[in-house]
Amino acid sequence: MRRLSGYPRWFYAALMIVVTALVASGILLLPNMIELRLDMDAPVHLSGSLRLASAAAHSFTAFLAIGVVGALATVHMRVGWNRKQNRKSGISLLALFFFLLASAVGIYYFGDMDLSRLSSLSHSLVGLVLVLLFAWHAVVGRRIRLQKRRGR
Repeated sequence: MRRLSGYPRWFYAALMIVVTALVASGILLLPNMIELRLDMDAPVHLSGSLRLASAAAHSFTAFLAIGVVGALATVHMRVGWNRKQNRKSGISLLALFFFLLASAVGIYYFGDMDLSRLSSLSHSLVGLVLVLLFAWHAVVGRRIRLQKRRGR
């Protein structure tokens, strides 16, 4: 199993579990967003109990993700910043993550339906972009580690 230096052995697995659960629960919420926010027929219809379970899972894993990002800030981000490695994707990931936090609040608390709809749509799109950027960040980070091991 891969390992992030400076973290316990289980941390990388926990990171991947949290990311996977967050993405999966977010994908399960997409039909609900299409139906309720965009007033369109979704290709898949989820039962009310599955919608509720998906929303609860997404909220719970989002809180876990906040903790994971905080844990990454203490070592991983600081070391990467000091070494000037993978900065663009790292900064982009952090900015998109904060956007997701802000848009999540907007989904539920904007009084205006149009703003709530915009927040839902942008949250979903940015979430999908973040997944791709996270994968890119991991690939580039792996290349950096391999180059370092080979002695460049």
